[in-house]
Amino acid sequence: MSAKRTWSRTRESAAFFLDEDALLRSFCLIAASGVCLLAALAWGLWRLRSAALEPPVFVGISHGLLFSGRPEPVASVRDDDFDRQLIDTVEVLFTRTERGLPPEIAQFCSPDVVAAVEQAYAGSGGKYPAGYVQTLALIESRTVASRPGYRKVDYRGLLSSRSVAAGQASPVYLECTFVIGRPTALNAVGWRLIRLEALGRGDYYREEREEGVRRRLKLPANP
Repeated sequence: MSAKRTWSRTRESAAFFLDEDALLRSFCLIAASGVCLLAALAWGLWRLRSAALEPPVFVGISHGLLFSGRPEPVASVRDDDFDRQLIDTVEVLFTRTERGLPPEIAQFCSPDVVAAVEQAYAGSGGKYPAGYVQTLALIESRTVASRPGYRKVDYRGLLSSRSVAAGQASPVYLECTFVIGRPTALNAVGWRLIRLEALGRGDYYREEREEGVRRRLKLPANP
């Protein structure tokens, strides 16, 4: 006997094939997640670098006052920023007790200036054996000449002396010349007082007096 063969069309199940659209969506989702992670990593590294390079805040005490600030580059420093140091140099130079003046002033003044002021007040300790205090408070300053590493300044101040027996105060007028020299342990910048001269009140106010005369005589202003 011969078997009878029949042929029929069969349909394959769609479950055996991958959905291209779903695969594309999955790929896009994975790629987007990777980009977001890379962006977050880059932002975090940038923040860490910024925090590492950010200068710290310094806090200190100067003249009994608390201060704070951030360091700046050397290029931002101007000669005017050292006005306080120059004023302190002159004030400390004239400030003394019966024991003399602080030896550290030698790092901020030339030996000739220190010797001249010491000689001028050499007998003060003998006049007041019980002790005395001399202080100088500078009230006004005028820059006469200025160039890099050189300053000539006129000062007006009040010189006070106090002891157990008596006390007095008198105005003083000074012409000071500063230059930058070799730095020292205490004077890192190197500004030094190399010349000191006493002025009279008329010399200090000479420009104002001359300007007043020109105004009264109706003369042109001095260029």
